[in-house]
Amino acid sequence: MITAARGPLLALSCAALVPAAALAGLALYARDKAQPAKVAVAPATVPHQLPAPLASPLLSVRRAPAALAADRRADLLASSVAPLAASIDGSSCLAVGFDDRSLVVRNPDLAVIPASNLKIITAAVAIDVLGPGFTYTTTVVGPAPVNGVIDGDVFLVGGGDPVLSEQWYTQQSTSRKRPPTHTTSVEALADAMVAAGVTQITGRVLGDGSRYDDERYPPGWADDIRVSFDGGAIGALVINDSRSPSDAQSSNPSSSAAAAFLGLLDQRGIAVAGGSGDGAAPAGAGVLAGVQSAPLSEIVNELLATSDNLTAEMMVKEIGLAVAQRGSRPDGLQAMLDRLVSWGVPTAGVRLTDGSGLSYDNQLTCAALAGVLQRGSATDAVGAGLARAGQDGSTLADSFEQQGLAGVLQGKTGTLHNPYEVKSLGGYYVVAGSEVGFVLILNGPAALGYASAWEQLGAALLAAGAGPSAEALAPLSSVS
Repeated sequence: MITAARGPLLALSCAALVPAAALAGLALYARDKAQPAKVAVAPATVPHQLPAPLASPLLSVRRAPAALAADRRADLLASSVAPLAASIDGSSCLAVGFDDRSLVVRNPDLAVIPASNLKIITAAVAIDVLGPGFTYTTTVVGPAPVNGVIDGDVFLVGGGDPVLSEQWYTQQSTSRKRPPTHTTSVEALADAMVAAGVTQITGRVLGDGSRYDDERYPPGWADDIRVSFDGGAIGALVINDSRSPSDAQSSNPSSSAAAAFLGLLDQRGIAVAGGSGDGAAPAGAGVLAGVQSAPLSEIVNELLATSDNLTAEMMVKEIGLAVAQRGSRPDGLQAMLDRLVSWGVPTAGVRLTDGSGLSYDNQLTCAALAGVLQRGSATDAVGAGLARAGQDGSTLADSFEQQGLAGVLQGKTGTLHNPYEVKSLGGYYVVAGSEVGFVLILNGPAALGYASAWEQLGAALLAAGAGPSAEALAPLSSVS
């Protein structure tokens, strides 16, 4: 073992390390001097500011001002309509709802005669079954023209269009205070024949109304209604409500429609050798011309705003055709009743014998009609189709004309006089985003005093409209 040389070697190593450490220290010092100095800065102190105390507690009802305002309006409406409800006798009914809840009712399940308020149900079911964009199509079919000549008969085929009209019939007259609107032009159909190059027809112009059955009047219509402007013969092919310029009415709508169309062809220089009549078109006959109606949503407006009875009855048959493949009144009415059941509308006491409400055999309850209104809204096809208070050419042209109701209240009226008095009103009143649905059906002597009842209803609606706004009930931000 060698030990003598260990001490001097260790000393020599240590002596060598001392200068190296010194040099390393100098290098680190030089590097640090070359870098910017880092100075620690204490964070700034910001004084803490407490929020202003709230005037409305965190759990105040003011935290939901819209709901609070709606509740206040509902309370005002309920208290304002209460005297009217108390005055309703045992032969009439009332139902008032606010948004999705029933608010005030009187005899809601009593079966009453609805008059034209029944049209609301007819319109609602038609829109649901057929769709708001549904259109009626009227066509002319027959042999193709050769050098402008059609050899044989042509057929005017009815598609159920209830507002197929000549221009003269759309004008207001002494007898037509509410002429049809959103009409389909028969002249346009005659013009299409000219555009197709037709100059001569060797046969006849025949009206085809076979789309629907041949029942011309519902059994509950009185004789005086059948010959009045309120009534009229029903069919799948009707022009001008089967009336002539002299206001004479035809009991055969297909035949009178063909005669009217023949006159338009004659005016345009198309010679028809065989005159006009009625008859069913052969299967597979070629289409020579056609014209489409306005969308059903617009025709529903015509039905409701002008209270067009013929439109209602033709809609019933179209509903029957769509649901049961038979264009008949019984099939259409059964489909309407079935649809009410599927909607969850109470049907106890409901009996439908027509779609217009002209029959005294109809029975309806305020609960049923209120259910239909509640299922819909003021802005859907039916709600938008209702007459507006003070609207020219509508059944409400001279009603609810005061500020706050005119142009706002949407409704369908109903009136029957003989042998029993009926006055009805159903619809919507929109106030600050909330919908009031109302049904008031007066039967018997009470109907004679309808003006007072309507005035009370209008005042109650205005009272609801005068309720506090959501802004007025919003949370108060601070206390001074």
